[in-house]
Amino acid sequence: MDVDGAAISAPVPLRGRSKAIHQFTQQTLPACKPVLTPAWVIGTFFLMGVIFIPVGLISLHASQSVTEIVDRYDIDCVPDTFKNNKVAYIKNASTPKSCHRYLKVDKPMKAPIYIYYQLDNFYQNHRRYVKSRSDDQLLHGLGYNKTSSCEPQAFENGLPIVPCGLVAWSLFNDTYSFSRGTKKLKIERKNIAWKSDRDHKFGKQVYPFNFQNGSFIGGGKLDTSIPLSDQEDLIVWMRTAAFPSFRKLYGRIEEDLEEDDIIVVHLMNNYNTYSFGGTKLLVLSTSSWLGGKNSFLGVAYTFVGSCSILIALIFLLLHVKNPRPYGDTTYLSGNRKDISS
Repeated sequence: MDVDGAAISAPVPLRGRSKAIHQFTQQTLPACKPVLTPAWVIGTFFLMGVIFIPVGLISLHASQSVTEIVDRYDIDCVPDTFKNNKVAYIKNASTPKSCHRYLKVDKPMKAPIYIYYQLDNFYQNHRRYVKSRSDDQLLHGLGYNKTSSCEPQAFENGLPIVPCGLVAWSLFNDTYSFSRGTKKLKIERKNIAWKSDRDHKFGKQVYPFNFQNGSFIGGGKLDTSIPLSDQEDLIVWMRTAAFPSFRKLYGRIEEDLEEDDIIVVHLMNNYNTYSFGGTKLLVLSTSSWLGGKNSFLGVAYTFVGSCSILIALIFLLLHVKNPRPYGDTTYLSGNRKDISS
């Protein structure tokens, strides 16, 4: 065809890679392009509500089935003479730190009963604290010498520290034992740490060395005859918490506790939380198929499901009151081939 003497050739059809690039840049690639009609939107929100609300209620029921006993002991375990100077009490090595607490079981607790210690206002997520460790040293021991990240707890008296760093140095060292009447309850302290941590992050031939030998003691000491892979209280502590209030597993009681039982707790109040205004709590808890006591998941599911039902009802009322005619879907880009044919 000629226009003003100039010849215009017919467009060359695109093939292969050029055609795919053209479709991509023009957003005409084959894709699922659902038409969001009122029926689809309202039905989707109703379906979300029907699914989410039962899941939320089931999760809440599982959480409520967990029985917990929570006891804060850091204040009551300080002698009256040190009530106004708790820091002096905890730093005085000659002052007895033993304490007795009495816990009443309000509901039957089925074994296993998990023992946790809870710390509040302890920022394990502080950047300098988290970085003050050496994962390679935990796995290889004295054979790994690059421990500059562990400062200020990398060396003591010119000798390396194993395990080094502030995280290990601040190891929690309160201890607990339990009795019911005249019978002492056995605490199982094996398998409280993640198996992956025991097998792959802490060396089986790595033993504590020069640990807590300085003049400034941060927390608990370690048995130098036991490899790090078997010192599970350390392994649990080294998995730092994301929030300033956290719980860590201390052990398990493998016996059922009956309603109205009185549990006597014999504890050693060794750990210093008074210097930074922290608190210490002892927690006894059962578990459900969903884990420990935490209502957040159930509340979240129920809330989202309820909102979905509410939105569906609002859309339904608006659609009934002010119906709108549907557009002609044949003009959508996905249907242009049908029009052209």
